Amino acid sequence: SLGKTRFGEWAQHVQDSRVNLAPTTRARDDSYFRSLILPYFADEPLARVNPVQVQKWVSTLVAEEYAAGTIRKAYQLLSAVFDGAVNSDLIPRSPCRGIKLPKDVKEEMRFLSADEVEQLAEAIDPRYRALVLTGAYAGLRPGELFGLKVNRLDMLRRQLKVVEALTEVSGKIRLGPPKSKASKRTVTMPEFLVDELGRHLAQYRDPEGWVFAAPQGGPVRRTNFRRRFWLPAVQASVGEPLRFHDLRHTHVALLIAQGVHLKVLQDRLGHASITTTLDIYGHLMTGVDEAAADALDGARATRFRESQ
Repeated sequence: SLGKTRFGEWAQHVQDSRVNLAPTTRARDDSYFRSLILPYFADEPLARVNPVQVQKWVSTLVAEEYAAGTIRKAYQLLSAVFDGAVNSDLIPRSPCRGIKLPKDVKEEMRFLSADEVEQLAEAIDPRYRALVLTGAYAGLRPGELFGLKVNRLDMLRRQLKVVEALTEVSGKIRLGPPKSKASKRTVTMPEFLVDELGRHLAQYRDPEGWVFAAPQGGPVRRTNFRRRFWLPAVQASVGEPLRFHDLRHTHVALLIAQGVHLKVLQDRLGHASITTTLDIYGHLMTGVDEAAADALDGARATRFRESQ
């Protein structure tokens, strides 16, 4: 009789039971349930759903040309609902077993050169020139950049503090804590960037204290910024595709090219683990091993010179 519980009812219970979710994550998951999962399973008794139905659902989403990453995330949420039902003894086992999912091909990162960063900064509306440069030379996440307040800048010490991040959920803007505990950090800026920010704040000071504000004042809405300022500047300079997040990737590539230690990269990026940094950017360090070998040659040559 417990297995007669309808999927939609149980899914709502599972969602309501999840804790410590960021508002953006909860809104995304709710959207997946609403548009991709509940239309197919809401009225089904939990015990009646079988692997064949689940596989057919996945195939339907593929046929409707949803992105592989979207399908895999929706499947993850579906599976979590059934796992919860198993753990609560509503059903003996989950129907999410042996399911073939589309391969998730990650979108390729793009890394700009220093010259390309300058071209992009020149092409964008002057109000956002310093935003582009801060993204490339401080490595903040987009939400951290748009959530940056003037009182988080220490120009004398060339430091900025990442304490908040700006998110937009269902049309509502919210300033809250950044992605993780490690994301709260202090980043030292190059001198030229301090000068750029000084000029920017002198010209575009916002009454609410945002470092990078909307043209009419107040916080920037990411979708409006992308449409009105980002895409036209990209098309007029370095060409598409280029995501705003690629400025953060560019920051890492520029530092690796200068031989900066991986631990420094981790701290500047706000990664909780150095493994995360390696997983994302390890492929950029192909020349580091060769440089290490050259350094050992140098060390041995020095030893022989000193012994003669």
